[in-house]
Amino acid sequence: MPVPRYLPAVIAAGLIPVPAYAAGGIPLPEPSSLFLFGMGVVGVAIGRKLSSRRGED
Repeated sequence: MPVPRYLPAVIAAGLIPVPAYAAGGIPLPEPSSLFLFGMGVVGVAIGRKLSSRRGED
């Protein structure tokens, strides 16, 4: 199974350290942030799949 081109970018984005504080931000509990990140990844994957399928029609 070939490795998608965007996989290294997703891994790098997950490894970038994020500050523990944010000025004026609303803190999210850890499970919520992981859920939001996962939904974003799924959305990008579905969007790429649908856009590649349109080119075949």
